[in-house]
Amino acid sequence: MDAAMKSAKDSVFRLSYSITQGAEQDVGSRVWSLLSLTVEMLQVVRVITHVTYGWTHESQAMARWFDLVAVVVDQVRQWVPDLYFYILACVLVVVACADSMLIIKMIQDDRVLRAVWPLKVLRFLVATIVTTLLSTTLEFLLYPLDCTTDGMTASEWLHGGGAGC
Repeated sequence: MDAAMKSAKDSVFRLSYSITQGAEQDVGSRVWSLLSLTVEMLQVVRVITHVTYGWTHESQAMARWFDLVAVVVDQVRQWVPDLYFYILACVLVVVACADSMLIIKMIQDDRVLRAVWPLKVLRFLVATIVTTLLSTTLEFLLYPLDCTTDGMTASEWLHGGGAGC
C-alpha cells in the first residue's frame, strides 16, 4: 500500500510539473495572458455583484454585460436549450478527468515523452474550464438542481411533475 501511495503521489507531482513547464514567454503569450486575466477579472466582477451579496437586480444585470463569456452564452441561449449546455459542461469535465487519468498512467509507465498531446489537451482544458469558463461551467453543472429553470429540474425528473425543489 505504501509503494502504491508513493507511486500515486509521484505521478500527480510529475503531472502538475509537466503541465506548468514549457509555457512560451513571447509577446503573443503575454498579450494572451493579459486578455485572459481581463476576462477573468470581469467574470469575478459579475459573480461578486450577485443579489445574494446585497446588490440590486439592476446592478447584477449591468455587471453581467462585463462578462464576455456570459454575454456570448446569453445570445446562444436564445436558440440552444440549457440542457445542451449542461451536457457540454459534463463532457468537458469528464474529458478532463479521463485525460488526467491517461497522463497519470503514462507517467507511471514512463511513456509520457512519446505522446505529448495528452498534456497539451489537459493544459488547454484546465486553462479554459478553471479560469475563463469557471462561473459559466459551474452554472451549467448546477442546471439540473436550479429550481428557477423553465425546463425540467432534477427533482421533477426523479419524482415526477410538480415535485418541489
